[in-house]
Amino acid sequence: MEKIKIKLENLEEATNKFNHEVLNDELDNYITSASMHTLHKERIILNINGLSNNNEQKELITLIHTHYQNKVKQLNKIDKYDDYFRIILLLLGILLIIISEQFTSFLSELFLIAGWVVVWEIVYDILFTGIKRKRDLKLYKKLATCEIEFLN
Repeated sequence: MEKIKIKLENLEEATNKFNHEVLNDELDNYITSASMHTLHKERIILNINGLSNNNEQKELITLIHTHYQNKVKQLNKIDKYDDYFRIILLLLGILLIIISEQFTSFLSELFLIAGWVVVWEIVYDILFTGIKRKRDLKLYKKLATCEIEFLN
């Protein structure tokens, strides 16, 4: 269990100055960076100091949970379409490698290199981008259901 301390004077500090239904980017960055080392922990608790109004507390709880639920939905959507894109690119890479066998000299080398570059991009995406996105998804799921305590 990890507790993240947050000090707020009022609800407006937690919201975007242009849209009060959106979490402030600075607060979002603080929460996610402070939570990053808690991925192995069971749960995350936000300790918020300074909000004594019950309505503001309820609004903030809803705001935080909704914000991270939306991020979870967004990453799930990206993963879904990214898988289709990877399959198409893999087929393209294999096709380019097969086409390279049909030519001789320069065109053969060109298609072979292009095919392997496409295949490498897929491997890179799976190993680096995909893993980072899975880690972020795990964090956002925890934050979407985190416990929020108010201290006065």
